[in-house]
Amino acid sequence: MRPICSATRRRRSRPGPTSRWSCICSVCRCRNGKRKASPNVSIHPTAIVDPAARIEDDVEIGPCCVIDANVRIASGCRLLHHVFVTGWTTIERECVLHPGVIVGHEPQDLKYDGSRSYCRVGERTILREYVTIHRGTEPESETVVGRECFLLAGAHVAHNCNVGDGVTLINNVLLAGHVTIGKGATLGGGAVVHQFVRIGEGVMVPGNARVPKDLVPFALADVEGRIAGLNRLGMRRSGMSREDLVALRDAYRIVFTAGLKPAEAADKLADHPNPHCRILATFLKETSRRGLAGRARSPRAVTG
Repeated sequence: MRPICSATRRRRSRPGPTSRWSCICSVCRCRNGKRKASPNVSIHPTAIVDPAARIEDDVEIGPCCVIDANVRIASGCRLLHHVFVTGWTTIERECVLHPGVIVGHEPQDLKYDGSRSYCRVGERTILREYVTIHRGTEPESETVVGRECFLLAGAHVAHNCNVGDGVTLINNVLLAGHVTIGKGATLGGGAVVHQFVRIGEGVMVPGNARVPKDLVPFALADVEGRIAGLNRLGMRRSGMSREDLVALRDAYRIVFTAGLKPAEAADKLADHPNPHCRILATFLKETSRRGLAGRARSPRAVTG
């Protein structure tokens, strides 16, 4: 990686309404053969951007950021300051990365041998202070954070995780490797998720919870990672109707109180007329490395 050339540092432009800094050498065409930048790219002189990095239109890169080769930052992204993006990483459009964020760094896995692996952050995702997202361990594997996610300060997404669209991770949530989270789920501050766990769509996990087993879609978990009932508040906020809530309540009875194995419950729900119940059936059919979380000691809304 080479630092910014002094010639480009001298080519300062006046700050525009959305741009505070001029473009730098790593994305312009100097006489030494670097690429030509969009005039809308704004990169602070103290930032270090590898010449091989792909920086698209309307990107703003703040002080002391470091962008390695093989990184692509799509249009409209803002990296405030002291952000590190490395590896084979793609930041989709209109993301905001706050101070101290690290994306695409090597996985914390002793099996990692330095092979090419990937990291991708979906469009309009916000990464608050000191969020860390690591790329995959196995060659050509990937860590994915979906669209319009909100990861609050100190959250960690380990190697090979797949975080769905619209997920919220409150401060200091820790996801171990290979965790999968369905769209619209919310994990409270300090929650810790065991590796290979699956968390279904629309799940709510409380703060400081530990999650050692899979949580079925639309569940409300307790601090021990067991099913306390339906996430009724989250379901209403997502626009689900009362008929949807009633259908899922009945489906939960089949799963948790009918004495059926997960595969048997899935078969009973596979042709259910309600699409949310079919989402539950699909989750039950998928392979589970950790097994399904059971009911809490005093479950709410599972049977009533």
